Amino acid sequence: MDPEVTVVVPTYRRDTRLAFTLDGLAAQTLDRSRFEVLVVRDDDAELPGAMPEGLDVRVITQPAPGPAMRRNRGWQEARGSLVAFTDDDCRPAPGWLEALLEAHLQTGPETVLEGRTEPDPDEAHLFHGLARSMEVYGPNRWYPTCNLAMPRELIERLDGFDEELAFWGEDTDLGLRAEAIGAQLVFVDEAVVWHAVHVRSLRAALRDATQRHAEAEVLARHPSQRDELYMGAFIGEEHARITLAAAGLVAAAITRKPALAALGAYPYFIHKVAKRPLQAGFLSPIGLARLGVDVAGGAIVDGTEVVMRARTSLRKRKLVL
Repeated sequence: MDPEVTVVVPTYRRDTRLAFTLDGLAAQTLDRSRFEVLVVRDDDAELPGAMPEGLDVRVITQPAPGPAMRRNRGWQEARGSLVAFTDDDCRPAPGWLEALLEAHLQTGPETVLEGRTEPDPDEAHLFHGLARSMEVYGPNRWYPTCNLAMPRELIERLDGFDEELAFWGEDTDLGLRAEAIGAQLVFVDEAVVWHAVHVRSLRAALRDATQRHAEAEVLARHPSQRDELYMGAFIGEEHARITLAAAGLVAAAITRKPALAALGAYPYFIHKVAKRPLQAGFLSPIGLARLGVDVAGGAIVDGTEVVMRARTSLRKRKLVL
């Protein structure tokens, strides 16, 4: 008998993280006979270590530059009527699939299901400075595939992910195309995925900043998505605040009034301080020095992200910062 749910996990050179993902799937409260796991990777090298005992896992090779192709290969090979997507740096909580399947059975074939995503509690203490993770605590119309499920029939009607958006935005595009044909987004708070906390050097964070800027392409295809931007133009509040800080620097240089630079930078600085977890020694000289380094590094990365998006905005003629 075919499984009811297929879990698709695209992976690329994250074998240790993938092992955590598979361990999380092996611990699901949903009976293992009711779901299968498809791991789609770029080469046919054997996975290091043993698969979790009793877990139905198929490993598929799909040499392709980007996760869109791997996700497409996964849902095309799926035997389940519901296809659940997560990533190789995520660890599903035990009740993840049971909650998604229950919601699917209650809502029907014209529904996109989205679950809650939060930093892995085992790594939450690392989530500061330039570290990166994922947080989704309510309906998110960017449709991140770290925790997303769709009926296979619906994905097939949409012809899957657009492979022209190979590295970013393919999940948003798929979700918005589903909306366009009448599908509804349902948030399932009980379907929890724990996302890894990636501790990054400044160099690694800047590399990420130069690669993640496809929002203007998404807006060119789906103009209504502008409603999801902060103040209609910014990816998030931090981008708005760093833009204000840059404007303050420019104004200070033109008017020769340094106070304008301080005034422009203040909202960004306070925002960063408020996000930093309070720890012992926070107000010590070493603690304040670390805070200064974190804020300065964050400003460099956020500023780079704004510049990269400004370049893409000019090319696509859609303002996103």
